[in-house]
Amino acid sequence: MKKFFLIIFAAILICGCGNKIQSVPPLPGTLPEILSSEKIDSDIYFDATVSMKGFTTFAAGNVYLTLPDLLSDLCGAAGEVKFFSFGAQIHPLDRTTYRRLTSPDVYTEPITAVANVVERADTNHLSIIVTDLFESEADWSNVAQKLREKFFANHLAVAVVGIRNSFNGEIFDVGLNAAKFNYNSFDDPNRFRPFYLLVMGRDDVVKNFLRKFNEKQTLPNDTGYLLLSENLTETPADFSNFKLGEVENFYSDNTLGLDGRVKEFGADNFNEAASFMFSWKYEPPLGACPLDLSEVDTSIEIFSVDGEEWTPREKNDVRVNLLKDERQPEIFLVKVSLTPEKSLAEGKLNFVRIKIMPKENGLRLPPWTQLWSVNVDGATKIFDGSKTLNLNRILGSLKDSVFAASRPALMEINFVVTP
Repeated sequence: MKKFFLIIFAAILICGCGNKIQSVPPLPGTLPEILSSEKIDSDIYFDATVSMKGFTTFAAGNVYLTLPDLLSDLCGAAGEVKFFSFGAQIHPLDRTTYRRLTSPDVYTEPITAVANVVERADTNHLSIIVTDLFESEADWSNVAQKLREKFFANHLAVAVVGIRNSFNGEIFDVGLNAAKFNYNSFDDPNRFRPFYLLVMGRDDVVKNFLRKFNEKQTLPNDTGYLLLSENLTETPADFSNFKLGEVENFYSDNTLGLDGRVKEFGADNFNEAASFMFSWKYEPPLGACPLDLSEVDTSIEIFSVDGEEWTPREKNDVRVNLLKDERQPEIFLVKVSLTPEKSLAEGKLNFVRIKIMPKENGLRLPPWTQLWSVNVDGATKIFDGSKTLNLNRILGSLKDSVFAASRPALMEINFVVTP
């Protein structure tokens, strides 16, 4: 029976002009581009407003003072590095003056405009914004919108690295009365004040930066990582990493020579139920949001070749079962079942795309984001300078933005069924 289907498919591929073999039309939608390890330039923007001055005042427990050289070395290994300071405007710094970012004299700007930096950021580069995330809700809403439109909508990633650092200085614009406080952490790590790196760029580049930064930053300061991307795994969650197991009424077929992320099957009997099972090891990247697997959706799309184009099919009986091995919680077992005659176009090449995606409630912020956040909704006379105003709302808005622009997926199951 296998030979019978292969002969039919070969006949379909031969066109009437000589014996030229037709190519398979490009698969509907696009698989993520396989990226090479070419050099990546970096643009690093330091918030130079007066509220950042306090991070430069103590030598003890001070990651901030090491940051210009650390980022220069880390990013310089991958390409050209440029430094900038910013307030309401953005100012370029040359290879000598960027070290002045460790001096309190630099921090004189009265207004910060992170949105201007996001607007200027080059999506072909790695962009890093160093700031305390002290923005009004209206200003941050503008930032979140620009990140959604410029990065998430274009399949790019945004990460946040939070570092608790020694601090002695003023904190501004707290509460409805825009109160000002002087805060001194002394050398007590429990009183250290957080600053943040907002990291933007290609998914693989951002993930690589987080790994390298985590290795190179050796001071013991509390550090939190948050990665927001449409790709929820360290390695691709597709057939290039799936381990195929039990198969019924399907057989593996490599006639088309497709991308390794797309599995090619033939069907032994078009009228009988068919299924396959595979296992996959889930490896969350650094900063990944915790997943609630009771809150997941499955998206199923099926297309068949009609001439030189793919035509979507309206109905299918595809079923996807997601199982876990309690003894190996990192291992997923997935079973895909269907009846070809109910789901596929007989006598044609069919393409099936299945995405398993967390619902919005199934993707949660890491616990540190809540611990480092403080809400002040009215007038205030006391402020905890070891925390960031409305941090949970700020980072929650980024999580909402990635869902709105580019729904994150846990895995993507792409396969074709030949006639």
